Amino acid sequence: MQKIQIKNLTWIDINDPNQSDIDYLKSLNFYPAVLNELKYPTLRPKVEQYDDYLYMVLHFPIYHPREKTSKSVEIDFLITKYALVTVRYGKNQPLQEFWNKCKNNETEPHFQNTSASLLYYMLQELNNFSLRQIDHITKKIDVLEKKVFGTRDPKEEEKLVEEISIIRRDILDFRRTIKPQDTILDSLKVRGSEFFGHLTIPYFSDIIGDHMRVWELLENHKETIESLQQANDSLLSHKTNRIMKLITLFAVIVFPLTLLASLFGMNSQHTPIIGTNNDFWMIIGLMMIATIFMVIIFKRKKWL
Repeated sequence: MQKIQIKNLTWIDINDPNQSDIDYLKSLNFYPAVLNELKYPTLRPKVEQYDDYLYMVLHFPIYHPREKTSKSVEIDFLITKYALVTVRYGKNQPLQEFWNKCKNNETEPHFQNTSASLLYYMLQELNNFSLRQIDHITKKIDVLEKKVFGTRDPKEEEKLVEEISIIRRDILDFRRTIKPQDTILDSLKVRGSEFFGHLTIPYFSDIIGDHMRVWELLENHKETIESLQQANDSLLSHKTNRIMKLITLFAVIVFPLTLLASLFGMNSQHTPIIGTNNDFWMIIGLMMIATIFMVIIFKRKKWL
């Protein structure tokens, strides 16, 4: 448990709460039912208003390079008028960075009249971190676009399909974390203004605006990766069709030749040409003539 106090405001940060942390919060007159929820991560975001404080659960995506996707990281908030308690589970880089700034007195203006100002700057920092997290998706999409419409190496095509799927999964996980918080932040705006006063409405509106910036950027990436997937599928389909076309034309050419060879291979007493001088070369000549004739027809039909 960490604690910072500047002016009349207090920020308490708890990482992976244990029973002693829960007992300490109980001494601050938080309801036992709420404190029991802090023992384990909560799957759904929410905001609840009590007489003397607000209880809020939010999730933020953190990118994991090894697994190549974004995972949801939870932060619980206990918000009184002059104190803010954050409870997190595991490492949380943006919150720790903001804590270090506050500890080094780099963000003293954030500690103003009520904890609403501290909450505002904290959520702003977390949303800005989410925007930075999306940068890796932007860079991957830019590289992917060049690969899709650039020189296509047959050996890289299968890998290209895998890369598209990985990026789509990352966007999906990011969206799944962000989307449920639309209504939560709207509720925070209503309940926060009731709790802190109407002067805080612009702060909470700004938080919603930052959240929408993240969401709209994700929507743009979602549409882009879907378009790239469709373009890649079309190019692969076109290539497959060309291959199938060539295979079909080859089969059409070979079939009459095979039939001709089978006819001359029949064990009959009066097979034409068979038994005459140069019969082998005559049969080969017939096959060549048939092949050239079919190639000319395919050329005129523009099938080749």
